[in-house]
Amino acid sequence: MEIISNTLLLFNFIGNIDKSKEVLQALAQNTNKNVGAGLNMLESGLNNGKFEETLDLMKSGEIDIDINQVENYYQFNLQRLKQEVAQLAKKFDLESEIVITLHQTGLVVEGRSDNTKALHQYLDKDIQLSALVQPTAKLSQFVEWGQAKDVSAQYQAEDMPEEQLVGFLKDARLIMSQVNQFIMSDLGSTFYSMVHTQQFIDNN
Repeated sequence: MEIISNTLLLFNFIGNIDKSKEVLQALAQNTNKNVGAGLNMLESGLNNGKFEETLDLMKSGEIDIDINQVENYYQFNLQRLKQEVAQLAKKFDLESEIVITLHQTGLVVEGRSDNTKALHQYLDKDIQLSALVQPTAKLSQFVEWGQAKDVSAQYQAEDMPEEQLVGFLKDARLIMSQVNQFIMSDLGSTFYSMVHTQQFIDNN
C-alpha cells in the first residue's frame, strides 16, 4: 500500500464515520466497526492523560481499535509529516536540529535566530501542519505507552517484584505525560517522548 501519496489525515475525519471507514479500509480492512467513535475515545484518553485506562478499554473491546491499528494510524500520519518536514528543510535550510515545543495553543519554535523566527511565523499561518503535528504526537505517546505496557507484561512474567514493576510504569508514564517536543532537521524528524521512551525501555 502506498501511504505517502495519500493526502488524507485520519483525525480530520473524527465524527465523520463514512470518511473514517474509507481510510481504515485501506489501513486495517475493517469497515464494520464504529471507527469514528473509537477515534474519539482514543483522542479523549490522550487529551486527558488517561493512557492506561484507554488501553484497558481497547483490550476489553470497548474501543473498536487495537494497539496495532493505533500503530498504523501513527505511521500513516508520520509519513505525511515526513513529507512536510522535507519541504520545510529546503525552504528554511534546516541544517541543524530545530526544536518545536507542542502546546495546546499551538507550536512554539525554540531559538532566536532569523531562521527560527521565520519558521515560527510560517507555522503560525500553516494551520494544516499544526493539525498534523499535534495528533501525530498524541498517537506517538499512546504507542509508547502500549510498548511500555507490553514490556511490563514481560517483566511480570519474569516475576519482577511488584514495587519495581509499578515504578517502571510510573516512570514510563511520567516521560509520556510531560510536554512533548517535535525535533526536525534536514535529516528527518522525531518526537522527543518517543526517543526518551525507547531509551528508558532499553535501559531497563
